[in-house]
Amino acid sequence: MLDYALILSVLLLLAAPLLAKFVGRTPTLKSGLDGFVLVTLIALIATTLLPEALNHTGGIGLMIAILGFILPWIGEALFHKTEEMTHRIVMLIAALALVVHAASDGAILAFARDTAGGTFVASGVLLHRVGVAIAAWWLLRPILSTTVGMLVLAALGVMTVLGYFMVLLAGEWYNIPLIGYWQAFAAGSLFHVVMHPLDVHNAAPQDNTVKAHRVGTGFGVLFVIGLVVTHYWQHTPEVLPIFKHALHHDVDIIALTGQLLAPILLTVVATADVYGRLKDSTLSAAYKSVQSAVPWTLALWLGATVTEILSPELLPVPKNGQILFAVWLAVVSGVLVHTGARVFFSGFLPKFMHHTHNHG
Repeated sequence: MLDYALILSVLLLLAAPLLAKFVGRTPTLKSGLDGFVLVTLIALIATTLLPEALNHTGGIGLMIAILGFILPWIGEALFHKTEEMTHRIVMLIAALALVVHAASDGAILAFARDTAGGTFVASGVLLHRVGVAIAAWWLLRPILSTTVGMLVLAALGVMTVLGYFMVLLAGEWYNIPLIGYWQAFAAGSLFHVVMHPLDVHNAAPQDNTVKAHRVGTGFGVLFVIGLVVTHYWQHTPEVLPIFKHALHHDVDIIALTGQLLAPILLTVVATADVYGRLKDSTLSAAYKSVQSAVPWTLALWLGATVTEILSPELLPVPKNGQILFAVWLAVVSGVLVHTGARVFFSGFLPKFMHHTHNHG
């Protein structure tokens, strides 16, 4: 049965260019897909690429990820007006890292064939593949040529099949430290490319497309929830015996860190609400204050997660906090969807990093 999952995982790659072509001439659909891609790609970076890289490389991997994020700005500062070329280079490197990562998808599908929860694992892989395919094409096509984009998608398919039929080789290859450094750089550079147009390149949705962007953002949130549900529906650690650090372990660390910080995160949100009310004594002012604070609570959560991955002994294991964590997640999801992904994440870019070159 899971052989069909392998075939479907490859066919999904072909859907990405067709979907992009279909929506390219429709501003409303394009804005909606933009919201979906931004949410899913940031989630894939934060829950998959970066944690897996840190598991293999530690603090050095974090430094490399930061380098990947700031390298295009460094290139522009040193070699004026060359950031567009730098973007092409880092995207190609990041795309090749995704190609290597695709082998693990195939290997997981192969091991899932003979396990009780294999169907759920396969569902998670397929959801993951949808996000990677759409996001990769959405980012690659404006920066690289159509031919290069198609070659990258084809390579993703080939590596998935190779990983499926050569699971042990895929696992050994995936555990090579150099791959971890490469993946860390890919995580940082992908984050730069997806975040970069948020400031001055007219990336914010227009009045006639903002509703579609919110809908796309909402579907992105549902997509991420689907990934988490497929993880927790059926724990199957035996599916991943070839990997030193199974994906389920990283997801659990992310969730446990959120439970630990939930009281602090909600306190920040409540403080922002009170500050807004004191400043203007209106619900609108309070909500704007909350809108500004909520993204930074998300950053605090992810920062604590990175700390926990690098130094597990620093943070205690929470015994409860699930309800408070769920409440905070609901607040974040609500603000994210209402604000729209583009505006929600725009505060993470330093204002002094603005520039004027074209992004096509």
